[in-house]
Amino acid sequence: MTRSRMALALAVSLGVGGTFVADAVLAQDVSSFEVTAVITDRGESIFKAWDYAHPKSFGVESIKTARRGKVLAALVLFKGCRADSAGNCNADVDITAYDPAGKVYGSMPGVELWQSERAPAPGVMQLSRSYLGLVIEPRDPIGTYRIVVVAHDNIAKAEAKSEVSFQVGM
Repeated sequence: MTRSRMALALAVSLGVGGTFVADAVLAQDVSSFEVTAVITDRGESIFKAWDYAHPKSFGVESIKTARRGKVLAALVLFKGCRADSAGNCNADVDITAYDPAGKVYGSMPGVELWQSERAPAPGVMQLSRSYLGLVIEPRDPIGTYRIVVVAHDNIAKAEAKSEVSFQVGM
C-alpha cells in the first residue's frame, strides 16, 4: 500500500445503486464515528484511483454477485475518528466474512483502521489501511455471504459497525 493512499482523504457519498462516489464534497454529519463496508472485485483499480485521485470523482461500487475464482476486496471507509493531542487517529477494525450458513469464512480481528496518522478532515471519508481479500472457491456453497466490519476509535472509546452482503451462484 502506498503512502499516498494512506494519507489521501476524499469525501465519499452514496450514489445511485449503492455506488460510492469520491469527490470534494463534505458529508452532512461531521461529528460521528462511522464506517462503511464495501465488497468489490475491482480492488486494484480502486486503490490506483485513490492513489492518484484528482478533483474528478471516481466510483466505489459494491458488487451484488461474486464470480468464483475472482479476487474480492472487502474495503472499509470511515469518517469521524477523534484525534489525539498530536492530531492523529488511533482506530482499529475487525473484518469478518461469513458464508451462507453463518460460519466464519475469513477473519482479520484488530487490524489497523487508521493509526498514528492525521485524522481526516471533519466529515471526510477515508479508505482504511486494512482490507480483507478473499476468493470464492469452486466448492464453496452457493448463497448469501456477508462481510461485517466493527471499528473501534480507541481515543473516543466509540464503536461503529457496517455490513455488506453478496450472492454466490453456481
